[in-house]
Amino acid sequence: MPLGLKNTAVSIGVFDGVHAGHAKIIKELIRCRDERGADGAYVITFSPHPLTVTHSRISPPILSTIDERIELLSGFPLDGILVVTFDSALADLDYRTFLNRYVLNGLNMKHLVIGYDFHFGRNREGSPERLMEDSKKGNFSLKIVPPACIHDVVISSTQIRNQLIEGNLERAVQLLGHPYLVRGRVVAGRGEGRSIGFPTANLAVSNPYKLWPSNGVYAVRVRVDDAMHAGMMNVGTAPTMKGATLGTREMEVHIFDFSGDLYDKIISVYCCRYMRAERMFGGPSELA
Repeated sequence: MPLGLKNTAVSIGVFDGVHAGHAKIIKELIRCRDERGADGAYVITFSPHPLTVTHSRISPPILSTIDERIELLSGFPLDGILVVTFDSALADLDYRTFLNRYVLNGLNMKHLVIGYDFHFGRNREGSPERLMEDSKKGNFSLKIVPPACIHDVVISSTQIRNQLIEGNLERAVQLLGHPYLVRGRVVAGRGEGRSIGFPTANLAVSNPYKLWPSNGVYAVRVRVDDAMHAGMMNVGTAPTMKGATLGTREMEVHIFDFSGDLYDKIISVYCCRYMRAERMFGGPSELA
């Protein structure tokens, strides 16, 4: 898959959540491009998340869908993002074939930047140690980025996932280095928010592995097209409007000072702060 590129700096990873540890790797990649005069800085990532293919029945929830990951990665001054489809055939591809096909030949890589714990290829045989041995042959330089830590805790997708599951959004945001992103399509709701003066956009998330924030009310920022807006989001069963025993979880977003038509649009919701638990009010007027 030659792309006609020359002398590139490349990083490979899943980058689930694009957290602060990933940001450290990407910043090193960009520094490598600039200091070594590489023709570009490129990230290779995978879709779907490899664990949802190799361990589909027991895969943990994911922090970012591929669209969310691209949105977050696009915040860095990269020259390109290459998304490689991860399937059973790729999972069975040996380390050296992957390295040659996608990296050395596909991107004409001269500089590789990876995290300290990254492995790729069949049976995870592409380890940092093996890459270090291969780099000594002179085909490419290698930079292994050490872990990023906050208060002696190594930042990882697992740590962030656990914090979100436990409802600790503030801690998760600290580890992420940015608000938690949920991206989805606005679908038709019941119109009950509009009836009490607070119209809401019902968010549909198609990826079944996406980790939802825990139930509650959040202060959010919402990207609609290219504009950012402030708003609030409720995650849960809307007990005041639906009754205490009705139980489908939903994400409903109210955007401040916005009157446009959102139906069928893809919007990005950045969860900035947890405000309170979901609760049942005495009725619609009290909720308003």
